[in-house]
Amino acid sequence: MPPKILPPAAKQSKILDFFRTTTSVYTLRELEKCLPGVAGINGMQVKEYLQALSDENLIRVEKIGSGNWYWCFVSEERKRREGVLKGLKNEKGGLEERIVALEGEVEVEEGRRGVDGERKELLERYRVLVEEKEGLDGELKGFGGCDPGEMRRMEREIVRMREETGRWTDNVEALESFIGGLTGDRGATQELMERCCGEEYVVGEGLRELGFEG
Repeated sequence: MPPKILPPAAKQSKILDFFRTTTSVYTLRELEKCLPGVAGINGMQVKEYLQALSDENLIRVEKIGSGNWYWCFVSEERKRREGVLKGLKNEKGGLEERIVALEGEVEVEEGRRGVDGERKELLERYRVLVEEKEGLDGELKGFGGCDPGEMRRMEREIVRMREETGRWTDNVEALESFIGGLTGDRGATQELMERCCGEEYVVGEGLRELGFEG
């Protein structure tokens, strides 16, 4: 039965186990003699496999005198793994910080969009009230000023809506300033506001004047 041919990764693993088990230091010539029997490779491949293990920092190689010496001690392997683990933890921590920062920006953006939506809703309700008031004005003129109580109710409602809409306008402008400070890009912030607020926002001027009458 012919010997089983191992894949390169399995051969590397056998070479690494050899270093860890023997806990010795070897020259290239010594390894070219013993590794073919250990890993099922030919002598011409030994240097190639050693280079691959060295590139992955799985074994140590140092030039001493006229030749290279190879070894892998368990204590050094433990330090290597601890270093890799520390690097991964640091990378994970950095990613978590970026995620938290991005989540904060998303919350701000979602909050700004919500405020902008409520402002538009208030403006629409205000316009409806103004139209109703104008209609009542026309009707009352026709009736010689009848039903003044209804007119006073409409006036109070319009004043309330004007004040409420003004507060939401202040909130939107405050959020615009906050996002601008967060991103440090005024142009991008203005573009975002224009895209989200539509006709209610004028680049370079901010939210347009509401132009309330009453």
